[in-house]
Amino acid sequence: MKQFFYPGSVVILGVSPRPGNMGRNILKNLQNMGYAGEIYLVNPKGGELDGLPMHPSVADLPAAPELAVILTPASTVPGLMEDLGAKGCKRVVIESGGFSELESDRGGLEQRIVAAADKYGMRFIGPNCIGVICTDSKVSVPFPLLNRLILPGGLSIMAQSGGIGLTYLHASAEAKVGIAKFCSMGNKLNVNERDLLGYLIEDPQTTAILLYLESIVDGRALYDLIRSTNKPVVVHKSNIGELSHAIASSHTAALANDDAIVDAALKQAGAIRVNTVHECLQVVKGLSLPRPKGRRLAIISRSGGHAVVAADAAYRHNMELPPFPPQYLTPIQEATRASVIKLQNPLDLGDLFKFEIYVDILKGALELEDVDGVVMLHGYRGPEAEPSRKFVAKAGELCREAGKPLALALLVDPEEMLVASELSTIPLFTFAEEAIAALSASEAAGKVGPAGEVSCAGGYDIKMCKQLVGSAGPDGWLELPESLHLLNAAGIPVAPFVAALDPDDAVHAASTLGYPVVLKAVGGDDLLHKTESGGVALGLADEDQLREAAEKMTAKLKPSRLLVMNHIAGGQELILGVKRDPGFGPVVLLGLGGTAAEALGDVSLRLAPVDDQEAGQMMDQLKGARLLKGFRGKPPVNRPALLEAVMRLSILAHDIPAIAELDINPLLAGPGGVLAVDARVRVGGEDSEPAC
Repeated sequence: MKQFFYPGSVVILGVSPRPGNMGRNILKNLQNMGYAGEIYLVNPKGGELDGLPMHPSVADLPAAPELAVILTPASTVPGLMEDLGAKGCKRVVIESGGFSELESDRGGLEQRIVAAADKYGMRFIGPNCIGVICTDSKVSVPFPLLNRLILPGGLSIMAQSGGIGLTYLHASAEAKVGIAKFCSMGNKLNVNERDLLGYLIEDPQTTAILLYLESIVDGRALYDLIRSTNKPVVVHKSNIGELSHAIASSHTAALANDDAIVDAALKQAGAIRVNTVHECLQVVKGLSLPRPKGRRLAIISRSGGHAVVAADAAYRHNMELPPFPPQYLTPIQEATRASVIKLQNPLDLGDLFKFEIYVDILKGALELEDVDGVVMLHGYRGPEAEPSRKFVAKAGELCREAGKPLALALLVDPEEMLVASELSTIPLFTFAEEAIAALSASEAAGKVGPAGEVSCAGGYDIKMCKQLVGSAGPDGWLELPESLHLLNAAGIPVAPFVAALDPDDAVHAASTLGYPVVLKAVGGDDLLHKTESGGVALGLADEDQLREAAEKMTAKLKPSRLLVMNHIAGGQELILGVKRDPGFGPVVLLGLGGTAAEALGDVSLRLAPVDDQEAGQMMDQLKGARLLKGFRGKPPVNRPALLEAVMRLSILAHDIPAIAELDINPLLAGPGGVLAVDARVRVGGEDSEPAC
């Protein structure tokens, strides 16, 4: 990937002297950025442009270019890829549009491009993209003319959409956020977010990464990469609704991902998930400041009301507001006009009009040992503008000297904000909530680290599990007894049960288990939802009740077998399950269960396998977590037993890829432990294994 950003030479294909030619913009961007490498131009008519010769073909170039940029009609691109490959070029950016993002029947052109790349060992970005930028090497090849100064810095941007990418690029420039690398990925036929993220994690110029994605190529690889780094990774994942799916597939041939899984995976990996461009820009501004070492804030405000709002935002984001020491507050108290405001954190400066000491107040706050960052809310107008502008210009210097973040929010009109932003050397915020959210995200980013040890990693019969998975029927489903045996083999407790062939056999089974019992139909038609079909009878107290229920169930449903299980009273009903996502692999789900599972929708998701800490987070993040911790006189569930069941199921799903779906619903949890009383297992996909 490095050669895309550090080429010794660049060739532009599709450039001409014609007014409005976008290839000329590529040349102009390279020149304006100050690129010092060789620049070659290709135009079939030959000639000259800006003192550079235009070569009639790729074959006529004096040397193989290290990077080629193609901006020609889509139909010409496969041939040009052949020409570049034959010349020895190994890196290409295809900015041309008109491929599968326009019409699905244009996929043949894409196939020819891929074939040429494979033939010559080339890597390419695009098509349907706007190019790459590297402020370190001065490479800048987007076809839109960049008329804003791009500051060098640590943020690298990868965007599937060129338009969104340019928005982030320009907005970053306006906010004084420096850029290391920029890449518009387009249709991602060859180079994708996985390739670029792996490179940027190792790139010494990159300190923070922003990803805009409409589709995810390999969710599990993306998850692993984000989790492997302590660099902040911000992900704006769009294309989450039915309408946006249709737009995206015509825009960048994007495929939709299950957004609940995407959200869970990104949070588990330690990424900062944002949902809007505005939210993303606030986070990016926070990341461009020094990283806070903790969550202790000093809030300084000229308005008491804004100070209260800021304190509320700090509370919502779990930020701390340590008290200010007397030696810090005393000189401020002496400088106030009437001393009618109690000085504390947040610090209300509404009674202080000596602007010359504002610098000292800010400097003192940044120097406090028990403060990790400062949020300052400063409003001004009229005669206050001149001293306030001097203060704004000085604030960035104080921030850098202290090595702590200063989130400066200016409560001014839009015209004054433009003036102040020109004077400031750090990003400015508009409201306290934005500033505090940005610092909170910056402090938390990149701290997840690799997964911890799983306390119950062993102790299950994987050979037996594979045999049971291999016994699935033609429809891919295991029958209930085999599903429960699978859980037993995986070390997940199951309520005692016996499979029976007929009503007489069921009565005999109940005599060994003891009454009361539950009777369930196995096999037959439409028995996946046994409760609705009449395939479950609860609380059967004696032989007569059991026989009557068994004969009725057999006559109505014609099941292949019956299952007799001890009736387990009490306990909180939970659902514990696994879904194998095509992009992210096995995903574990925990939630409130029973027949209300779908209606309540109170679930927590994690990619498998999960460690002890993640299993605990799954339980604690449920809205109904209070029900599990003891509520209104009910004892709490056995937390270690529940977390072990979560971890064991996650290990099972991770170790046996053939499991496509597995639901334990309900899993009964109580003070004595957990018991699975019903389960559904579907086997499917290329990883399915036959019985051993």
